[in-house]
Amino acid sequence: MKKKIILLTLIPLILVFIILCILYIHNFNTEKKEKQRILQEEIERKEILNNYNTYVKAKKNINLYDKNYNIVGKISKGTYITLDDNYKIDDKYYKLLDSDYYVFYSDVTKTEIEVLDMNEYKTYKNYIPYDEKVKTNDKYKLYLNDNDYFEVNEPGEFSTIIKSSDEYGVEFNNHLVYIKNSDVNEVIQLENNNIETLKSVAVLNYHFTIDANSDERRECVQDICIPETQVDEQIKYLKENNFYSLTMRDLYLFLNDQIQLPSKSVVITIDDGWYVHRMINILNKYQMSGTLFLIGSLASPNDYLSEYLEIHSHSWDLHTPNVCRGEHGGGILCLDEQTILEDLKKSRESLNNTTVFCFPFYEY
Repeated sequence: MKKKIILLTLIPLILVFIILCILYIHNFNTEKKEKQRILQEEIERKEILNNYNTYVKAKKNINLYDKNYNIVGKISKGTYITLDDNYKIDDKYYKLLDSDYYVFYSDVTKTEIEVLDMNEYKTYKNYIPYDEKVKTNDKYKLYLNDNDYFEVNEPGEFSTIIKSSDEYGVEFNNHLVYIKNSDVNEVIQLENNNIETLKSVAVLNYHFTIDANSDERRECVQDICIPETQVDEQIKYLKENNFYSLTMRDLYLFLNDQIQLPSKSVVITIDDGWYVHRMINILNKYQMSGTLFLIGSLASPNDYLSEYLEIHSHSWDLHTPNVCRGEHGGGILCLDEQTILEDLKKSRESLNNTTVFCFPFYEY
């Protein structure tokens, strides 16, 4: 009888102990899961913050989201994206600059600033937009190039910056992008802004920038040997009077009536490749763009690297006087076609396959 009483007494105690153990294990597991969740959130938060950068690019073909994080389009793999630095990162989405669109944090990777700052298309910010804007179809693509694009599944409107026969150049996300004519629903004319635009462009052609107080004055006695102080004064004047110095791409677009430029625009060129470094220093000093037409056999383009200097062809070795009859008699006037083609090919390939050429001695 006593055994039964003891057993009956122990059973509730055992049950209570089991229940307490279960509750303890449950609470322990719950706390553990909560700690793991908090830790995981902290890890993810660090990833979100660490992955953020002004410039990023798409790791793959990724989704484009609206402010409610609904999918409204696509961005192709490798496309460069500029993020809004003033946007507070309070979730897993990054806001694109100058838009109400977003990307998921793990879909993009950081990109060094220099990659975009060196993009030749950045000069578009100096163009004067046309007095019109384009209204897109309900679905359209904005191309950075043949492979990289933003695809948007809702209509948009953009000011026209560049006009060509088959597309419009517009600004989106701090980029110059292109809309195909087939994606444009309507062109809306705007009130004339009456901004004076460039009608024709002056080209300032320099050759040798020398130190007049050195032996260079005795070595370089031609009229095209200009003292550094004089060149500095001229470029300083352009800068202080708000002249825009064109790139060769700008000039190409202007000559083909595809852009509007400010009336105070100018082209700065340097021929040959002798005595160039002082000119480069002046361009750097005033942040004005110039173009060097380099004789390829004279020097490597790597000797003249500058953010404010582009380099194009002045032939490889056709800038030699008295080879042919003529004013200067450069070889391009009389050498056989194959020799000339081989020279130009060699020059072009040494300059990243440039399509810009300045005739030696201007003889053609």
